[in-house]
Amino acid sequence: MREPGSRRWLVARILRPLASASRAVILVALAVAVIVPITWAISSSFMKKAEFVSIPTHWWPREPDATAYQRLLTEQHFPRYYLNSIIVSVVVAVSSTFFAALTGYAVSTKYTFAGKNAFFAFILGTMLLPFELIVIPLYIMMRTFNPLNTYAAVIIPGLLGAFGVFLLRQAINDIPNDFLDAGRIDGAHEVVLFARVVVPMAMPVMAALLVFTFVGMWNSYYWPLIVINDEPKRTLTLAIVYMQGFYAVDYPLILVGAVLGSVPIMVVFAFAQRFFIRSMTLSGLKG
Repeated sequence: MREPGSRRWLVARILRPLASASRAVILVALAVAVIVPITWAISSSFMKKAEFVSIPTHWWPREPDATAYQRLLTEQHFPRYYLNSIIVSVVVAVSSTFFAALTGYAVSTKYTFAGKNAFFAFILGTMLLPFELIVIPLYIMMRTFNPLNTYAAVIIPGLLGAFGVFLLRQAINDIPNDFLDAGRIDGAHEVVLFARVVVPMAMPVMAALLVFTFVGMWNSYYWPLIVINDEPKRTLTLAIVYMQGFYAVDYPLILVGAVLGSVPIMVVFAFAQRFFIRSMTLSGLKG
């Protein structure tokens, strides 16, 4: 124990405020790095094209103009692009979380079957494969079964992810065996144990995985670009890229699409941020 007036006590009294000030400075710097680009994008979306490309750059529009918002909603199929992204992202997020929970429970320490460890090792091995390596086989598969230019072509590759299986397996391993053993003694089937014991106790991790998957699918560009050719079937991220002209770029229009496209992500994070800390603790991903 440090005695008042000792050298260690004096050092601690000096370093403690410095550490708190350093943390505050770092947090403020990170907040500024996030807030400034968002603020600039929102303000620039209310600029006219001539003002946007003027030099020096303006941080605030001299005469706010909402014409770009009107053009996006009337001249572009923006509501349809928005709906496409919502359908694809929600279906992939929900199905991927559900299947990851089922698979995570099967390969966890709570359930035993022949070849379980080899099966889990195979799942983890797929995480080492870059998407660019499997994109051609995936495209051939989609072309063979003929779901190109459909929601299915975008959704099928994301129905199950190895990271989700790993994350939920870690969370399910931390569930006390007493709950499952008590259910088995009472004659509960494994499906009942999964629905009434595993899912409620792993819900924070499942919610976090749901958010991660939704955001990743919402921002997905590479795979929809390959399998979607018809304009009405484009997702929002893909449509924003196609808003660029061949000879000129309408920056305010693109910024409006980016600003409106980020709204669902902000809403999802606002409602689900409380699950993140709990999910990192329950899944074993601790610092």
